[in-house]
Amino acid sequence: NVNFPTRGNKGKVELIASRKSLGSSSSFNQALLSYSQAFSWGRNNMVGAFSLNTTQNDNAPLESLFCMGGFLHLSGYQPCQLAGQNSGLVGATFYRRILDLKLLPAYLGGSIEYGNVWQTRDEISFSNGLFNGSVFLGADTPIGPVYVGAGFGEGGHYSGFLYLGSPF
Repeated sequence: NVNFPTRGNKGKVELIASRKSLGSSSSFNQALLSYSQAFSWGRNNMVGAFSLNTTQNDNAPLESLFCMGGFLHLSGYQPCQLAGQNSGLVGATFYRRILDLKLLPAYLGGSIEYGNVWQTRDEISFSNGLFNGSVFLGADTPIGPVYVGAGFGEGGHYSGFLYLGSPF
């Protein structure tokens, strides 16, 4: 199940080379790396994930910065509230199937996330990350997965969300 995974893994390596000579407004290079793995036991499921994104020479324009915030991406912050030349995130999401209706299976879950964005590569450090988490109710509807919940972040940050689409 792509919407509420119970097993399997997904990884991605992406390299971006933007060049003025090809019509871009600026030249810069970025590398993106992510991996996630899903496990299940009975009605319980867990997805562990990490991502690391970096901009060579820390010179990407505003529209190409990496964003953090929103459901499962530092859930206590609003979507894209944090932006920087570099970003990193590690997290685990747990959810339990609580309703077995054929057309509307439902899940109750939570997440814990640790990460941040940084303006320069020199700032990147595990010690200056931000802890966040969420609690949510999700359903696999005919129009796609729907999640409603609340996110909480270090320093008193919080958010509420209604999310349509697969966050995994």
